[in-house]
Amino acid sequence: MRYLGIDYGRKRIGVALGEDGMVKPLLVFLNDDKVIEKIRNLCEQEEVDGVVIGVVDNFRGEISKFTQKLKEIINLPVIFQDETLTTKEGVDKMIKSGTNRKARRERIDAIAAAEILESYFKKVNVKCKKTLLNCYIVTLL
Repeated sequence: MRYLGIDYGRKRIGVALGEDGMVKPLLVFLNDDKVIEKIRNLCEQEEVDGVVIGVVDNFRGEISKFTQKLKEIINLPVIFQDETLTTKEGVDKMIKSGTNRKARRERIDAIAAAEILESYFKKVNVKCKKTLLNCYIVTLL
């Protein structure tokens, strides 16, 4: 099954794609009035089977509103995954790989979305069938 991971933020929303335990950061969208439609288009384009949204206690209300709007547009299962420390883990990995500060700022939301998907795959015990080496395809739209 193919999943879209979402790291929700007030200003930006990071997305990642995951399948067979393998994840890759994709995009960072500005959180504007067109973001739901952009995510719907991405789900269709990538033939996604489900959406995993990261949740943290202090954003639950906003994420619920975002999720409700998303569910009205897409006809896919939406799964919630604790996103505690995913941004920190993503930053740590990028620092370790030598990613400069500007690139980290541009990519962190998509990287966090990938971390959310990895956490979900670990929780449901999905093993990676392939290896993906630092595939950071990130665009701020």
